[in-house]
Amino acid sequence: MLRLLLCAILALGGGAQAQDTSHDAEANGVAAAPGLVKPIQVAPIQLEPIPETSVQALVVIPEASGTAKKIYQRVVAGIATNPALHITTLTLTEGADLAWLQQQVDQHAQPIVIAVGNQSYKLCAGLKTDSTLVAGGISGKPNGIPTLSLTGDPAIAIKHIKRLAPDVRELRLVYNEAMNGWWFERANIAGTEAGINVIGYRAQDLKHGVRLYEQMVNDAESKKSAVWIPLRSIVPSKTILPFLLEKAWAKKLAVVSNNPSHTKLGGLLAFYPEHESMGAQLANFALQHHRGDAVADIAGTEDLRLAVNLRTGAHIGLRFSREEQARFDKIFPSRR
Repeated sequence: MLRLLLCAILALGGGAQAQDTSHDAEANGVAAAPGLVKPIQVAPIQLEPIPETSVQALVVIPEASGTAKKIYQRVVAGIATNPALHITTLTLTEGADLAWLQQQVDQHAQPIVIAVGNQSYKLCAGLKTDSTLVAGGISGKPNGIPTLSLTGDPAIAIKHIKRLAPDVRELRLVYNEAMNGWWFERANIAGTEAGINVIGYRAQDLKHGVRLYEQMVNDAESKKSAVWIPLRSIVPSKTILPFLLEKAWAKKLAVVSNNPSHTKLGGLLAFYPEHESMGAQLANFALQHHRGDAVADIAGTEDLRLAVNLRTGAHIGLRFSREEQARFDKIFPSRR
C-alpha cells in the first residue's frame, strides 16, 4: 500500500503540495491566494480621532468573498480592539504587485504594517520599509517576517491533549525543519513540562517524509501514542491522510491536527483558531515587535477552538461527559 501511495505522491509532486497548502489554509480560515492582485481599496476601520497614545498601523489583507471574507473581517476586527493601535486596511485586489504595494506603504507611512493571510505575507516579504513589519494568519513556512502562525500554540495544544486523552504519553510527528521546526522545538519544551514525550521524524523531502510516516505509525503504541499532522507538511496531508487514518484506526492511535476536516474523516482532535481573538493576539504581537520587546519571531495562535470525533474517541477507549462535550466547538459525527 505504501509503495502505491508513494508512487501517487511522486506523480503529484509539488502541485499536490501547493494544493494541499491551499486546502489547509481555507479550512483554518485564511483563503489561499487566487493570484496576484490589481490596485485596491483602502478603508479606515476607525473614524473617531486618533488617540495621542495610539500607533498607526496599515493592515494588508487579500480580496476575498464568502466565508473567507468574513474571516478576514473578524481578524481585522480583532486587531482593531487594541486601543494602542489605530488601523487602516489596505485590500489587495487582482493585479496588485510588489511595486504597487511599495508605493502604497510609502504613501501611508505607517509605523506598523501587518500582513494578514498567505497572499499578503508573500507580497509584503519584498517590501523595503523602516516600518515594523509583522504577519498573521499564516499557514506557510516562515520567510523572515515576524509571524503569528495559524498553527496552535504547542503548549496549549498539548495541555488539551493531556486533559482529553490522559493515557497519551507521547506525541509523534513527521516534520521539516524549514516548515515547522519551530513548532517541534517548542512542543518538546511544552511536552516535557506536561509529561508527554514529543518524538519528531525529521523529513528532508517528500519521498523521505512518506517513508517516515510509515516508520512513525509502526513505532507508535496503541492508546499511548498520539500522531500529530502539521498544518503544513512536507507530505501533503490530503495525500497521506487516508493511509494514516487507516493505520491509526487499526492500532487505536489518536490522530491530532489543526484541520477540523481531518477530525470529520476520523481523526480524534483538531485545534483551530478563533479568528477575532487571533486578531487581538496579532495586534499585541505587532506592538511588542514595534517596541522592541524580547519576543520570539514566530508564535502559535493561543485562543483555539476544538473539534472532536466521538466515534474515534470511543474506539480508542475515550468517553466524554456531557459537560465536556458542551465545551467542544465541533463534534463529529454530526448530530441530527
